[in-house]
Amino acid sequence: MSTTQAAFLSLLSLGVAALLTGVMLTRFHWRSDIPPYGRRTRLLNVMLHPEAYATNAPLGAIRGLNIAGALLLGGAAVVVAYELLQTMLRL
Repeated sequence: MSTTQAAFLSLLSLGVAALLTGVMLTRFHWRSDIPPYGRRTRLLNVMLHPEAYATNAPLGAIRGLNIAGALLLGGAAVVVAYELLQTMLRL
């Protein structure tokens, strides 16, 4: 396995894990005055605005996990772009 492959897989898996942890924390601290998480709940809206769905206690951790996950997924995309550029320059 090359270094770029290892970097991509690690960034991707850590990013997905951080985003999933943020969503699970939001669901664990769901506010009782709104309907429970269901099919009509938009996942992206929950991730971008956790204060509308979760209690105030873990909001800092949820936001941090969501930002870290997005940055890690962005890093994985940069690794793919780098590998694509390297491949195109070799042709």
